[in-house]
Amino acid sequence: MDSRDGVSGLVEQGVEDDLADLRRRADRGDAVAMRRLGSRLLIGDRAPLEPKQGFGWIARGAADGDVAALELMATLTGIGAFAPQSWPDAFDFLGRAAERGGASAQAQIRLLAAGPQAAAPIEPTEGWADLARRIDVAAWTAPPPRKPLWETPRIRMAERFASGPVCDWIKARAQGHMRPALMYHGETKTAELDPHRTCSDYQFDILNTDLVLLLVRARVAELTKLPTVAMEPPRVFHYALGEQIKPHYDRCGNAVEGYDEGGYRGDRIVTFLLYLNDDFDGGELDFPKSGVKFKGIKGDAIYFAHVDAAGKPDPLSLHAGLTITRGDKWVLSQWIHDRPFGVPEPARA
Repeated sequence: MDSRDGVSGLVEQGVEDDLADLRRRADRGDAVAMRRLGSRLLIGDRAPLEPKQGFGWIARGAADGDVAALELMATLTGIGAFAPQSWPDAFDFLGRAAERGGASAQAQIRLLAAGPQAAAPIEPTEGWADLARRIDVAAWTAPPPRKPLWETPRIRMAERFASGPVCDWIKARAQGHMRPALMYHGETKTAELDPHRTCSDYQFDILNTDLVLLLVRARVAELTKLPTVAMEPPRVFHYALGEQIKPHYDRCGNAVEGYDEGGYRGDRIVTFLLYLNDDFDGGELDFPKSGVKFKGIKGDAIYFAHVDAAGKPDPLSLHAGLTITRGDKWVLSQWIHDRPFGVPEPARA
């Protein structure tokens, strides 16, 4: 995909620019080089991890009109990464990218301006920047009612959480990037291939997300009453014919020792799933200790707790994704923690 076609092209496949050459070209005013250099510094990709400098280069590339830099600035401003969080500013960057021909920016604006439950993206009758300013954040952060499905474990659902076009957008963003899914093992603090899970997945990082995903996450936060800062990066899971995930817990079970390196002590307390399609058989979400099974239709969401009302690990949250017997299954997964994700605890004196 060309970098003008969307955020997913920000780190172009196969581009292996020499870092020193990128710096020279960026210093000479090459906006594409500014964005490529900034993207690598932002995440430490074959470069020192210098996120503030990376953000600065991306901002300069956007100021000079690079479409992919404008799209990335929309994402970073929507997140509030290295700049104050601002939806109006994020929409302004997206509108500017769309005005310059950015296909991804245009597609995002059409989806977002239509709203989270519209049957089709809106067709523009005005300038892209004007349409971007019409995006209604309040509509995106007003999810449908929660419906209790079960109390032990606590399971809730929301019908028509997202529209078909939004589901199709997320699915398309992940297609072509799937890899065999790993399972995290709290004992070894490693993610490994595991025969319990035979599906594939794709995790969106800061360079490859977009405003559609960010507003879906904001909608998840309002539904679950848990903040986006406690969320891991979102993932799409794909279950092909015959694939499954056997009974397991999503909690890593290491809240005392730390979820990962660097002193972080939190753990997952909620799993949220959005059904991106429904043209498959099998694949039910199964809670074997409670006898509960669930299969949503496209656009439905379900979420469940891994802890009980007292905050203790709930053994009844054991769950599985049953074998696909026809077609294939796509879901957006969002794990949510008990505190800001990845933030280490302060050092003790």
